[in-house]
Order: sequence, then C-alpha cells, then structure tokens
Amino acid sequence: MNRPIMAGVKLTQLSKQYQVAGQPLEAVDNVTTTIEPGSFTVIVGRSGCGKTTLLRLLSGLEQKSAGSIEWLGDGSGGADVKVGVVFQEPRLMPWLTVYENMAFALDKQPDRTLVDRQVTGTLEQLGLTGFRDAYPSQLSGGMAQRVSLGRTLCYDPDLILMDEPFGALDYFTRKKLQRELVDLFLSQHKTIVFVTHDVTEAVFLGQKVLVMEAGQIVREVPIDNPYPRQATDPSLLARQQEILAALEN
Repeated sequence: MNRPIMAGVKLTQLSKQYQVAGQPLEAVDNVTTTIEPGSFTVIVGRSGCGKTTLLRLLSGLEQKSAGSIEWLGDGSGGADVKVGVVFQEPRLMPWLTVYENMAFALDKQPDRTLVDRQVTGTLEQLGLTGFRDAYPSQLSGGMAQRVSLGRTLCYDPDLILMDEPFGALDYFTRKKLQRELVDLFLSQHKTIVFVTHDVTEAVFLGQKVLVMEAGQIVREVPIDNPYPRQATDPSLLARQQEILAALEN
C-alpha cells in the first residue's frame, strides 16, 4: 500500500486527564471533531485552554485518557501516517548547519543523492539557499523558524502540527511567514493543524477555526474566504468578532 499524501483525523469524545495535587484536571474534555484530509485547521483559545495538549495527543507525545483518534485517508488505522511537528521555538541543533539541520529529518534515508535533492529543493522553496552553510547562531528568529519548518517539510509528513510557531516573532516577520505558510499549503496540499492564541492570525490562515475553552471545543467557525486573504476584509473581521464573542461567553 502506498503511503498517503495527506491524512485527516476524526476525534470522538477525546479526553486527557492529569492528576494535579491529587485532584483530576481535564486538560482536554470530551472533544469531538473531524479534520479533513488536505485542510488547514486552526485551534485558538486562551493560554491553558487545552489547545497544546490536543496537539500533543495528535502527535503521539501524550496518550489519551478516553475517547478515540481515527485517522482518515490511509485505511491503515494510522500505522502509516507520518506526523511532523513545528514548535514555537525552532529547536535547531546549534552544531549543525542549516543544510544539516534540515537533512537530519532524513537521517534514515540511505540514498544521499535523494536526501540532497530533497533538502536543496526545500532550501530553494523557503528562500534559504544563501543560508545553506550558516549555523543557527547566525540566523534571525524568523530565519530560524523557517529552517524549522523546512526540516519538517523534508520529513514529508502527511499531517503537519504547528504549536504557535510565530508567537515569538516580531509583527512584520510574523506577517511574512503567515503568507509563506499559506503559499506552502496551497502548493503542497498537506493537512495542517495550527495552534495560536491570536484570533487575527487564526482567521487569516485557517479554513476552519476550532475555538477552545476549558478543554472543550465551544465553537467551530468555517472560514470560506479564498486565498490570498486581506486581514482587513470585512468578512474576516466579522469572523474575528464571532470567535472573540465565543471566548468571552
């Protein structure tokens, strides 16, 4: 069976419970939703609402307490689904160059010619060719985050999970990377789940926004606007108000 190009996931009554000082804490509480293959979904909410825990459940970094995670699009129960994660911090290895950091995602690939082709192509795609031999200490924050995304793309995942990857960047760099991410989504057709606390970012990027509060999805807001989008579009501003209202209730 060929590995799928993209994968979706169906969550049914998914829960994650922690024990804090002997008391149960529901970080994710009875979440039911479907993320379609090839879609761009954004999870938005206040700090501590459970959005990062939900992402960690999808990545396999956390084990669920109850409910189910059903992979869509591969017919194998998720065994062949490749999941890539982009964190808020780039987490680059400082002793490796940009090229080597990105190639690290392919360390188990014996065909080094294929590795070079993949990494070189991704460097070009992300505008990093001139930084091929640079070290992380020589990069700006935005450039380092671009390398982190490139490392994930070299891995060629079916599902890309992004945990507030632009949260620590300045306004202009953040806007630039948002536009570049949309371009990548349109060209590669990967399934993306993106976590943020920024409502403006959520409606600019996502085709669907999941609003989380106290471990639950309190609203699903479809964003039907075609790409590319303008942040000042009145319909996007209306979606922002809808999300903010859901968070304030």
